[in-house]
Amino acid sequence: MNRWVGIVSLRETAAPTPVHRIALAIEAARARTSYSLGGRKVSYERMRRALRRVGQTYAARSEWDRWSYCVDLAGDFFDGGVPPAGLPPWLTVKLQDLFDGDGMQGRGGRSRKAPQRTIPSRDRRGAPSEHGGRTTPPTKARLTTRQPPQPEPVRPYSRAVRQLAARDVTYPALCKPPLTLVGTYGEVVRDAVGKAVRGWDAGPEETAWLGLAAEHRSHLYESRHTDQVTPHVLGLLDRLGGTALDVILLDAYGRWAAPHKPGEQAAEHARRRSAAETALGRWAARHGLARMGAGEAQQPARSVAEGVARQVIGVLSLCGKHQVARRLVAAVWPDLDRPSTELVTDFVTLANTAFCTEGLVYDYEEEGPDHSKVFCATARTDSGRRAEGTGASKKAARAAAARALLDRYPQATGTVNARQKAEPAANRTTMSPLPYAQPGNRHRDAMSDLAAMFELGHRADGLLAQGLTHASWVKENPATAHAARQRDNQLLAHHGSHVIEHLAAHVRARLTLARSLTPDEDEARVHSISEEDTARLGGTLQLAEGLLTGRGESGQRRSLVSGAAQAAVAAAWRTHGPRMLLRRPAVLDDWLTGLEHRLDTVTLLAAMTAAYGIDHDYEYVVSGPEHLTSYTATVILRDTRGRVHRWTEPLVEASGKPAARKASAEAVLDILATPVNGVVDDLSAPERDLLAYLLRAQIDGLGPTTERQRARVMARGDLGTDLLATGDTKAFLTWADHVTALLGPAGDQAPEALRELYRKVVDDTRRGPRSLLRRMAAEAGTDAGGVVRRHAAEAVRRAAATAPRAASVRDVVQDWWRDQAPRTGVTVRDDMRQETFLPLSVHLGALNETLTWCGEAADAVGTPVDIELTIQDGTLHLWIGLHGVDVHATCDELAQLLSRTLPYTDCLVDDDHVLLRLHSRPETQTLSSVAAAGLDAYLSEHASRSKEPTCDIP
Repeated sequence: MNRWVGIVSLRETAAPTPVHRIALAIEAARARTSYSLGGRKVSYERMRRALRRVGQTYAARSEWDRWSYCVDLAGDFFDGGVPPAGLPPWLTVKLQDLFDGDGMQGRGGRSRKAPQRTIPSRDRRGAPSEHGGRTTPPTKARLTTRQPPQPEPVRPYSRAVRQLAARDVTYPALCKPPLTLVGTYGEVVRDAVGKAVRGWDAGPEETAWLGLAAEHRSHLYESRHTDQVTPHVLGLLDRLGGTALDVILLDAYGRWAAPHKPGEQAAEHARRRSAAETALGRWAARHGLARMGAGEAQQPARSVAEGVARQVIGVLSLCGKHQVARRLVAAVWPDLDRPSTELVTDFVTLANTAFCTEGLVYDYEEEGPDHSKVFCATARTDSGRRAEGTGASKKAARAAAARALLDRYPQATGTVNARQKAEPAANRTTMSPLPYAQPGNRHRDAMSDLAAMFELGHRADGLLAQGLTHASWVKENPATAHAARQRDNQLLAHHGSHVIEHLAAHVRARLTLARSLTPDEDEARVHSISEEDTARLGGTLQLAEGLLTGRGESGQRRSLVSGAAQAAVAAAWRTHGPRMLLRRPAVLDDWLTGLEHRLDTVTLLAAMTAAYGIDHDYEYVVSGPEHLTSYTATVILRDTRGRVHRWTEPLVEASGKPAARKASAEAVLDILATPVNGVVDDLSAPERDLLAYLLRAQIDGLGPTTERQRARVMARGDLGTDLLATGDTKAFLTWADHVTALLGPAGDQAPEALRELYRKVVDDTRRGPRSLLRRMAAEAGTDAGGVVRRHAAEAVRRAAATAPRAASVRDVVQDWWRDQAPRTGVTVRDDMRQETFLPLSVHLGALNETLTWCGEAADAVGTPVDIELTIQDGTLHLWIGLHGVDVHATCDELAQLLSRTLPYTDCLVDDDHVLLRLHSRPETQTLSSVAAAGLDAYLSEHASRSKEPTCDIP
């Protein structure tokens, strides 16, 4: 008897088969080179590339569990392997979308990782621009004769098909804050909130989270609890509380105010937000809620108390107590439901308004030493009016001068106030809007569908109509708009933008804090929702079909659809309020959970260049008339050796600085991610030069890396590391050959830093914190499956760390046979003949552990073992036949772990046998230096002892 008694799964004994069964198993393995996915056959090579590409998208979103799954699964798609038949639905959908969307061309595993370009595609055969960029595709020749415009055919109206289902929103339970950190402080915060919000008492979970909300990062570091709660948790609560405060303030403002322009509403909201935060900060400081470190507590900044107050509001929102948060703000800041009496007057804006016809300008002088300068500002108008003011900064001095000017000439201020009071009431809509009498089929149907999916009934018909009204339509149809008490959707869109920010922050916080209280900065990042994101939501809702626009607008522009989507969400929020946190349309919920809180391309380029010591900056060229000013950005790269490269990405459409900067950064990342197998030949000469420069700069700028940095490197696919991580050495060697040819003499030598990077990347993949070996070794289950996984991890660890004393394959088999034969019958058929096979030491360890594993399984049920060996095409095949054993249940974990952890080792499991394939080491004399460096790292047989996982086997 042995450790397998009571664990090995049994099966019915199969009928006897011929002795020489290894040939059949080898032939069956050779035939397995494609995978069936959704009814289509996909080659293993293509599946590996697709999985690496999908994994990169999850890494960009900091979903490291799914990234690890994709990387591990890519390693299972070796030729002859048997990957799992049923993939998770989230992965199946991603893969099918990927195969439907492009041809997956390119080198093994490397394809474009940048998001879909929204700018026109590049012409790869175009001539370079003066800055080394690419030109836009040549335009078609103009017609020499003017053709009369052809009338567009009148198409019959067909109603847009929208998904109208709504769903209840559920989240997994939140993690529990550690008692050692929170202590009894949750009761202190609960009592402070309870005094302000009478009639409410927090439960145990809410109390614990309120105690965590009182933390400041200085105290978190000082108490040495960052291993249990990272400061990013506090940042996440702060962000959520800030968005909740925005929504609370705008909800209240919309009930009594009637702003005329979106800018007026935005400016008023900014001032009210500042006043409310100040009041909340005073409340938190008065009750002593902020837990600060000793150094911070000596002279606490006002921002500390304000941040803790936002975190408290964030916790209330996190726990579903949005109305409690609103009552807290109302109790602390009485001006919530009325015009504020605490707002600081913007004297500069008031002065500019009062003296706008007189040409107000400011002159500055400064005096005093550099560490204590005093600025003097003189405000003067063309009519001779003037006043002076001083301050510690130009801004303060300008405000003082503006105030002095208004005090000296009060009649100008009175004129402004009178003009504001006399503003026609017709310009300020105070009554509820109504739906249009004859809106047209598309507008009416869009309203009806939105009301159905948001479950609004007819309560918000007027608001929905306003949400689908563009300013151009109001300008062309003022009488119709006035009759329906309507206006354009800009104010609603502003409100909706903050509602969407809050919904997105709430989803992100709930999902992140349900997984762990130790997220990194990427996992806890909540990005502001971009126009592109909301335009995608509007496109899914097909709002362009029902949007009322003027004759000059098509209704398809991204900004128009984005504004309509935000306005529609605002209309629903004004009706339902925080109910939308618990129930909302399925389309909106899918969009919120699918948001990618990842860095934009400009930040991604900055992160990549910083990782390799590359400095970069942007230069801008302005073109076009004043009303259509367009910018073109040139990114200037400077590597660690001082080499400079410039790249310009021209845009066809007029764009501002941010869009121009984004286009150039995106182009650089696109070219760096360009596959080098065949596709590199399609690049233009400037693109090839940029690619060579970036690769050379990455190699020269390499330095020591941490495990987290290497995970980022693998996720981006830098320097072929993703190919090594998935064991796709054939693709890596192809990549290295192309890179060497691209770099020329500079690619002949691989620096030690590159060799070290490859070694550590491979070691991280095999034995690192996210590796399958670590996860199996940490298996805590006491069932048969958990025990088998821990045994498998221990066996593979021994195979990787210690080689058997035997010097050859035959010695290993003979030693095992001597030990096994007395306990159970063993039949060995050696067909190796005289063929030479030089195994790695890990090969001998894998052979020994596999024989021991299968022998003990057979011994546990008292059945014989059949062994057959042969060498074909330089690969040693070992066939182990097991009678009466459920081979899949017993050996799958070991086979999977061997294949993913040991170099050039494949272990395949069938119904009645295990086939171990040990591949010979490839010839390295003819390899380039970069290829040899990567292959040496992949063939490394021993890891550092400090990284070897250990497990206690019960």
